[in-house]
Amino acid sequence: MTTIFLRHLGKASGKLVLPFLCAATVIYCITLSSPGGHQNEDPRQTPVVKAVARILPSVVNLSTERIVQRHLLSPRGGSDPFNALLEDFYAEQDREEKKYSLGSGCIIDSLGLIVTNAHVVQQATRIMVTLSDGKTFQARELATDDFNDLALLEILDLPKNASIQPIKMAKPGDLLLGEPVIIAGNPYGLGHSISSGVLSAVGRKIIYEGKVLFSDILQVDAAVYPGNSGGPLVNINGEMIGINTAIHKEANGIGFAIPLERVQNVLAKWLIPERRTNLSLGIVPAQRCLPGGRIEIYLADVMEGSPAQKAGLAKGDILTAIDGAPVELSSLGHKLWRMKEGDRLQLTVPGKQTFKLSVETMKFADGRDEAKRRLGLGVQPLTKQLALALGFPFEGGVVISEFPGAADAQRGELLARLGDVPIYSIDDISRALQGKHYGDKIEALMIVLAQTNGTRYLLKKSIEFTVK
Repeated sequence: MTTIFLRHLGKASGKLVLPFLCAATVIYCITLSSPGGHQNEDPRQTPVVKAVARILPSVVNLSTERIVQRHLLSPRGGSDPFNALLEDFYAEQDREEKKYSLGSGCIIDSLGLIVTNAHVVQQATRIMVTLSDGKTFQARELATDDFNDLALLEILDLPKNASIQPIKMAKPGDLLLGEPVIIAGNPYGLGHSISSGVLSAVGRKIIYEGKVLFSDILQVDAAVYPGNSGGPLVNINGEMIGINTAIHKEANGIGFAIPLERVQNVLAKWLIPERRTNLSLGIVPAQRCLPGGRIEIYLADVMEGSPAQKAGLAKGDILTAIDGAPVELSSLGHKLWRMKEGDRLQLTVPGKQTFKLSVETMKFADGRDEAKRRLGLGVQPLTKQLALALGFPFEGGVVISEFPGAADAQRGELLARLGDVPIYSIDDISRALQGKHYGDKIEALMIVLAQTNGTRYLLKKSIEFTVK
């Protein structure tokens, strides 16, 4: 096993940060005419030049702005009695300041959806997108996966005539060692710069602080610099095969990219109705590469109480067709993202049947039902009798009655707060989950009854739930 040490090229925050490269350069084509009137192709129109021209409209430059706290330090030390006075005097200029960063991204949908690295937009208070034609728009962050270092953005107030061209994606796993690859992006703020090289290795293991983080990383020898983070890694056909994200600690000529299969699986969790609305279809698709290069599409999750579950679909089911056509994960994601209430979808599962689903508005019987279906959490009121049985010195509130396997919670613990909402009754759970969508994280404050040497006392514990 080869251990790879990384040098972070993006903003650092104590997490692994990986950078990337995007392509965009304007190529002028010259056609030579022979005396007989026959046209010969310009010899400068190499496959690389043609691929760059194809991907140019899909590559964007990103600039972000974030507000950071700046603490005034006294030369006399932290205990200086004049600190408070100085802080008041310099409050506006010293307590907050703006930080700016540059990165890259690529358009994946004509509705203005962009994929980039999570570290490019980390803690951003404002995100600006510059298209290949120079037009600039503000964008918002729709979803982030820090572990995979991926983020999904949406361009705001996008006019219908905007130059939006989604990047073409390769077949996942269709990789050739030594094949030419192209990287494009915004290195050091120099917009629309490209570099090229070859695919040096596939299936690299990335080890960080002694832990194997990934075992599917792509390695390239194309130059990668700060600001290239978040752009696409492209093959000679102008098809995206990954998202560039880091370089080797000791060499700029060794770069790494997140492979397309993993990028598409992360996007598939985000491009569903439940991720942005209160509508539900109930499926989370995913893909895997089988021996021989065949791609299999399956259901990574089926949501409890959803139209999909009611129809009989189950986690792990393999999909062979969507609306009668062969299934492909990327196109399925775009279809799901556009679905509205009442829209129908037909799924074919081998050995079962053809399922006809309709998008519905999520409805819950009460807070208890919503806690069960969206948090995997069984709850009940802390009555006087239950408080006596559990040993709590008070009654009222909501207690855990069923252990949610994915969370660090136990039966008999009190749910005191969910997100920013204090939980006094089960109905408060519904209020806390308003505006939360599938995959969102929400922090919970638990009250735990402990006992030592016959003495009982209460402890606070914070855990995190993933909304289903």
